[in-house]
Amino acid sequence: MGIRGLMGLCLERQAWCADNVDLVSVARNNPIELLIDFYSFEHFLLKKLWQSLATVYKNPYLKLCGGEYAALDAYVTKLIKDMQSLNIHLVFYIDGAKGSSTLQTQQKLETWKSRHLQDLHRLSDLISVCHGQKDINQLKPDDSVRPVLLEIQFLKSLQECQCEVFQCAAGEADYRIARDLISRPKAFAVVSNDSDFCIMKDARFIPYELFDKGGNLGLGTPSLLTHRPQCLSVGVINSHKVAEMLQLPTHQHLIELSIVVGNDFTGHYMRPLHRNLHIDSRKLDSVAQWVLHTYMVENNPLISSEMQHCPGFREAVHMSRHFYELTMPVSSEVTIKGPLSHFIKVAVEQGRIPANVMAINNNFYWHRMIMEDNTPGHPCVEEALIPLRSIIYRIVLPRNENQVTEWGRTQGNQIDTVSVYSVADRYILTADFIQPQKIFQNLKFFHRVITHMDRGTLYMLMYWVYTGCTGYILYLSEDLPMAYSIRTSKMTKMK
Repeated sequence: MGIRGLMGLCLERQAWCADNVDLVSVARNNPIELLIDFYSFEHFLLKKLWQSLATVYKNPYLKLCGGEYAALDAYVTKLIKDMQSLNIHLVFYIDGAKGSSTLQTQQKLETWKSRHLQDLHRLSDLISVCHGQKDINQLKPDDSVRPVLLEIQFLKSLQECQCEVFQCAAGEADYRIARDLISRPKAFAVVSNDSDFCIMKDARFIPYELFDKGGNLGLGTPSLLTHRPQCLSVGVINSHKVAEMLQLPTHQHLIELSIVVGNDFTGHYMRPLHRNLHIDSRKLDSVAQWVLHTYMVENNPLISSEMQHCPGFREAVHMSRHFYELTMPVSSEVTIKGPLSHFIKVAVEQGRIPANVMAINNNFYWHRMIMEDNTPGHPCVEEALIPLRSIIYRIVLPRNENQVTEWGRTQGNQIDTVSVYSVADRYILTADFIQPQKIFQNLKFFHRVITHMDRGTLYMLMYWVYTGCTGYILYLSEDLPMAYSIRTSKMTKMK
């Protein structure tokens, strides 16, 4: 994420572009806030948790399953509570789902496809370990695939600790984080692994490599809980100092450097041009000298010609400048098609429904990476769930639309697109017409959805028997389904 090679250079020259700060001392008299990219923090902390659990239990394979929910809850809760007791408050920001913003999808689809292939390569390594074809010690420390429930548990732990959590309905959260860093009075710095924050205007940025430099939190040590620190030393990277490190006179020069090297907007346009421009993007000092000589990228004839002939490239350059200057219009990353889109947007921002529902309303769904054998020809979980999603699509698509484009791995291809149509059932209500207070009606509909693959009218019989209950759990087996009544706590086999 961000600008290739910039994070490594900043870490290598941290004496030039980072200030050493003890957060405990800073927060002693006045509370401070750290603005945190949720997914990067989850990834960072899970890696530390797996290291701790592997050492304590002498089992390096725990991270392959990922089901240590109680251990994760205790680990996260202890860390957050200790930080809060020191007047250090963590504020979390969650990205919108891929495809929730039409503009972002146009700009970043190639980047997403590239990352997807990298994720598949990592998944292949994990499956090789499961098959005994590779030693687990050959994996990188952060090689893992997060189960869905682990992510939910992480979020619930933060909410139980009363952390502020902001869910973006569309687009990535980094732009909002950068704006809030300026507008929130107690905001001290951003914690993330995205080198975009090295470029953003007036940014103060703590990468994870410079978080807890003294190891006082005990992250990754042979302990089931983190430690309450007496001091918490971090390195804070400042975008002005990054420009000085690269001998660039203004922030605008730094933005132009990101465009030339290739950021998430311009990367797939600029990389093919580097050879003809005689630019080695791995040598940022030489690229900085090129920018110092050229300044605005349009001043180069080759880039100017490409921008004139490629509207997407031209838009990517303009978007980059607005993005890093924090001047993007706050309107409308979300495509509002009507009352249903507005309802979903509000519900996503309030955390009442998953973020990818917003993308589905925008006719886009990206398959989740799941721990499964990805050998060509092997079954794919996300493909198997298409009949279920076709019902969900009818609930969250406007009545005049019935198709969603799905992206991801299929049995035959590493990455593919599939057009999935919603079921043709006019009795299914859209999400904005479902009334939460009508419990039994909603349970009946949920029952119908969850048993949609059963033969005949089984769902009608089953619901009829349990219609007076406040809920039930279904267990589908090869012979007969089992229904468990929550109210009566009796297990009954249907006959």
